[in-house]
Amino acid sequence: MENRIGFGMRLGAWLIDCVIVGILAFLGGSTIGGMLGAGAGAAMGAGDTDATKSMAMGGMIGAVIGIVIAAAVIGLVYNLIEGFTGWTFGKLALGIQVGNQDGTKAGVGQLLERYALKNCSYILTILAVVTGVGILKTIGNLGGLAIFIGCFFVLAGAKQAFHDMIAKTAVYKRSQLNA
Repeated sequence: MENRIGFGMRLGAWLIDCVIVGILAFLGGSTIGGMLGAGAGAAMGAGDTDATKSMAMGGMIGAVIGIVIAAAVIGLVYNLIEGFTGWTFGKLALGIQVGNQDGTKAGVGQLLERYALKNCSYILTILAVVTGVGILKTIGNLGGLAIFIGCFFVLAGAKQAFHDMIAKTAVYKRSQLNA
C-alpha cells in the first residue's frame, strides 16, 4: 500500500487530461460545428441581404454546440484508453498507471469495469438521451455523486477511490507495477 499513488498526482493527471480533451474538443468541435452552423445559417438566409450575418451567427452557434458535443464524446472515448491500458496521457506523463490492488498489472476486463464505474454518470446520461428513458439520467447523477465523493477516499491510508475499491484496483508508479 505504501507504493500507491495518492490524491495529488492523480489530480495532476486528471488536469492534464482535461487540458488535452479541451484542446481536442475546441479544435474539432468548433471547426465541424462552425461549418455546419454556417451552412445552416446560409440556407436560412438564402436570398436575403443579411445572408452573411446569418452565416456568421450560425457559425458561432454551431461552433459552441460543436465544442460541447465534442467535449462529451471525446472525453468519453479519451478516457476509454484507460479502460484498455490502465493509463491516460495525463497518467503516462506523470509515470503512473492503474493496476490490481495487490500491485500487479490489471487485466482489460478489470480496467473496463473500473472505467464503467468511474464514468457511470456520463454513460447513463448518454443512454438516457439515446433511449429517452429519463430514470437513467437520475441513476447516473446519483452514481456520479457517489463516485465524486468516493474520489476523496484516496486521502485515506489505502489510497483507493470508491471505484477502485469496487473494481479491486489502485494507482501505482508504472515502474513499480509487477507483471
